[in-house]
Amino acid sequence: MKKSIVAFCLVLVSLNLFAQKEEREKGFKQEQMYIGSGINVGFSQGWILGLNPEIGYSLNNFLDVGIATNINYITQNYGSGTSYKFFAYGAGPYVRGWIINQFFITGQFEYNRIAEKYTDQYGSVRDAYASPSVLVGAGYGSRQIGRAQFFTSIMVDVLRKPNSPYVDRQTNSLLPVFRTGFMFYLKPQKR
Repeated sequence: MKKSIVAFCLVLVSLNLFAQKEEREKGFKQEQMYIGSGINVGFSQGWILGLNPEIGYSLNNFLDVGIATNINYITQNYGSGTSYKFFAYGAGPYVRGWIINQFFITGQFEYNRIAEKYTDQYGSVRDAYASPSVLVGAGYGSRQIGRAQFFTSIMVDVLRKPNSPYVDRQTNSLLPVFRTGFMFYLKPQKR
């Protein structure tokens, strides 16, 4: 009986010490913050070309969160002189879950401001508007907290709003978004 009480006390003490150690390790750590940029490329009766500066934080070995901005130029050509051209810029939060070693799933909300030019055989019309998007996809990359990381992903806009820059204007089909990027972790704070 005494042995089981001593063993139980040792377990409680070790759990308490472990909990204190975990408590000390919590909190903001500059070396888990990163900055970088991605490049967007997409194709479908035209193309998407864009730049995506972002800042993020690795919450743990599996989860990154952050804010991404975007600047995109998009064209869609339909023959007979009919085309759409867009300039879109926006920002929004994202999350990346590194599920298996170098593979991740990702989701990003964007709110875009868009300047559009529609041209057909009768002339051209310009318009400006805003549209939300929710990009969801998967990717591959190298990630180790504290070192540079690289990733490549494919995403689609699951909201499918008619004014989204990631939806084909003629067919209402989704335009896949291919994104590749580099991230650099900040240096640890000097103590």
